[in-house]
Amino acid sequence: MLARSFAQFLLNSRSIFRLFGIRAGIWLASVIIAARFLSLAAADTLTAGQIFEKVRENYSSLSSYSDEGQIITAMDGDVATSTFTIRLARTNFYKIQWQWNSQSSPSIKNSAPSAVWSSGAGDYLEAGWGVQGPINRDAALAHAAGLSGGAAATVPGLFFSAQVPLEEPTWNVKRQRDEKLGDIGCYVLVRESQYGETKTFWIGKEDYLIHQIRTDISAKTMQAASVAAKLSPEVIANLRGFTSIEIHTNIVLNQQFLQSDFVPSFPLFQQRIDE
Repeated sequence: MLARSFAQFLLNSRSIFRLFGIRAGIWLASVIIAARFLSLAAADTLTAGQIFEKVRENYSSLSSYSDEGQIITAMDGDVATSTFTIRLARTNFYKIQWQWNSQSSPSIKNSAPSAVWSSGAGDYLEAGWGVQGPINRDAALAHAAGLSGGAAATVPGLFFSAQVPLEEPTWNVKRQRDEKLGDIGCYVLVRESQYGETKTFWIGKEDYLIHQIRTDISAKTMQAASVAAKLSPEVIANLRGFTSIEIHTNIVLNQQFLQSDFVPSFPLFQQRIDE
């Protein structure tokens, strides 16, 4: 009788433990889900400045970064596309390579690849007139930023220097309604400068990385700058504004690279020099 009672107790205990385990699992899942919702709710209250600060901290914490992308620019009826790849690593390794293609501007149609890089033996630039260097990193990236349409500007600058300005008192920065780029939920921040330039940033809500930047300069602003530069009235009258969309895809973080991964493909450059 005692043995039967003890056996029944064990059977009931298993049921209790099993029930408790299920309830504990449900409780734990509920806690995780609640914490997730609280985290999302907190993120939804972030200001534009707080989001930019998290972006700075994120890029400066990475050991390496790589991506692929394209920049689409439109100005006065001409549309051009630049494809690019970015590869960055601590402390001073980088290779940014780009190539322009345009259906409406013969001068840059199907241009040969250009690059700026540092593989541990100095900083170099090749953009159609032979290898330039060694120069310092800031100068190399600044040259490449203009020549590539912006691919060497924001992301490499944030990676190597947390001091790259995303927000300043003279700029009007606003957070817009969140959007999705494909499957990526993004904060949308709009920054307007006193010079008539508007930049829109799409920043991943999960990774605090820049996935897209749009730059708009109005025709009025460009015409005013052209008057100051003393361009001809005919040129000024035909200015219709400028738009650039910079897209970053296939982003890989903290990957191990070899030193040789930061050396561009020189035969391509030599071919251009020989042409």
